Amino acid sequence: MYKNNLAELIDSEQMAQQEAGRRSMETLLNCYCREIAGPDSQLSVGPLFGKNDCPVSIRLALQYTKGQIMHVRLPYTGARLLTVVDGMSITGNFRYQSSFYYKSTGKPWTLLDWETLAKLLLHEISLKNHQPPNDELMEQICDSVAVTTAVLCATHPDCFSRKPLQAFIESEQSLIFGHPFHPAPKSRQGVCYEDMLRYSPETRTSFPLHYFAIRREYILQKSVLLQSCDQIISTQAPADLVVDKEFTLIPTHPWQARYLLKHSSVIAAIQTGKIYDLGQQGEHYYPTSSIRTLFHPENHYFYKCSLNIRITNCVRKNAFYELESALQITKIIREIKPSLERLFPDIRILEEPAFISVDLRQDDILAQEVFEGFGLILRQNISGVLADSTTPLLSGALFGNHIYGEIHIRKLLDEMGLETNSTFEDTAEQWFSHYVSKLMYPVMYCYFSYGVIFEPHLQNVAIGIAKGKPVQIFLRDFEGVKLLKERYDSGQLDAISQRARESLWYSNDQGWKRVTYCLFVNNFCEAINQISAGNQKLWNRLWGVVRNHLQVYQSQFGDASSARRINALLNGEPFPGKANLTNRFFKRPDRESEYLHVNNPLGILRG
Repeated sequence: MYKNNLAELIDSEQMAQQEAGRRSMETLLNCYCREIAGPDSQLSVGPLFGKNDCPVSIRLALQYTKGQIMHVRLPYTGARLLTVVDGMSITGNFRYQSSFYYKSTGKPWTLLDWETLAKLLLHEISLKNHQPPNDELMEQICDSVAVTTAVLCATHPDCFSRKPLQAFIESEQSLIFGHPFHPAPKSRQGVCYEDMLRYSPETRTSFPLHYFAIRREYILQKSVLLQSCDQIISTQAPADLVVDKEFTLIPTHPWQARYLLKHSSVIAAIQTGKIYDLGQQGEHYYPTSSIRTLFHPENHYFYKCSLNIRITNCVRKNAFYELESALQITKIIREIKPSLERLFPDIRILEEPAFISVDLRQDDILAQEVFEGFGLILRQNISGVLADSTTPLLSGALFGNHIYGEIHIRKLLDEMGLETNSTFEDTAEQWFSHYVSKLMYPVMYCYFSYGVIFEPHLQNVAIGIAKGKPVQIFLRDFEGVKLLKERYDSGQLDAISQRARESLWYSNDQGWKRVTYCLFVNNFCEAINQISAGNQKLWNRLWGVVRNHLQVYQSQFGDASSARRINALLNGEPFPGKANLTNRFFKRPDRESEYLHVNNPLGILRG
């Protein structure tokens, strides 16, 4: 009775703030330990030198959880950090079991909150690198916590629907916490609090699109389909939205429409009759996990809109070279698709076959802003390539969503276990083996055989589920797809601009780092951590699955080039890990992100 009465008195917003703050501390420590404390030998997990040199609550947590103490030294500020984890993690995927404490020289241990931890770590990095404080990153961390708090207040995660496309929408809109190795995974800068709630997918929102009518001479579009982009948009537009033949419809995200309507060039174009503002109309679209890509189950294409909001690292606008690149990648995918699907019949790649934007024919920065602001890419709807009786779910909803992801993957495994009458561990191994083979083989084949570099991180992969088991894999988002320069020279890409070619080209080493980071670190590493949930024996078995499939891939599809890369992984060559905290601290563009070494369990498990 006491607990129930107490629970009724606790304010739900305060609970959300506490949960958001705690998760922020966990992701900050994830980043710091993997990128700095671990490589600098300032991290230890195990008994402290002075057994009594820790708070009472830490000792109680050790007794209750049977975990171990994580001790982090900050040598430049002279501080120390303390918490309890369930044990040492080779890959840095720690599971935190207690509150967090810090101790300055000559001071007692003090309970940490997220803001103090963020300031401590950023100050330490500043001193280490002889750099001034990065106030921008601190603002992003604060913004991320505020967004997470608001989302936790606004939504209550629950089971996914039994209806396939409704379940897909729910999975896209379920990412409460975001990237587990990013210092500000939910940061959204440039949008007010009310609009953040209105348009964030995590609040389970939907809304009509905002339409503009543009005079045809100011339209720039391309398509590899039989229909032009504007024709497709017209067929997907509200039936009563008809414009004169001299005009073309362009839909935008409603927030972006407000941004555009304040732009001086758009205002002038409206005044001179080049553009007409038609407002929000039609059926509701659902924002997916990227926030700016919008989905309607009955339409043939997603709309990947421009959005002049800084989401984590970047302002999400569609530059001209990105529109060109999407179409070029679609052409290449169409060439290799028959061979790819013959070898790997369960892979589906969601092509981006058309784009459209507004060209006011003014050679200045304002015209470029208008072009980027209206830029729209069509992406193939997942429903058109979905097998019968199959439910598509975003991988990030299962493996990149902390405790909520664990709940969802556990339910899938329980469902599959009922079908196979297997133990949980056997079911988990079988499930994961299906997932790894269906994703790894085509991604690696595209790299080694075609020089196409996919970016199979958790938000770019969807899984087709039938009776709890993975039966299809969907790859998407051509913004992250690159080409090996050794395979695609200027002559092969002469249909696109030099800027677009440069954005697509990666060297062999760059490409391999990108593939292995996204596949093994961002994807499989997180999946194994979520599925095993602290079970070390199961963790070992799941990494054994990865090892086995690397060997099978090489025996069935490999060549001398792949043998060199794969044997290095099997022998324990470190994985490349994206250094999100360091990259954000130094304000590096995403393409110039540095990679660090992440310990590779495959070397430990060999033999």
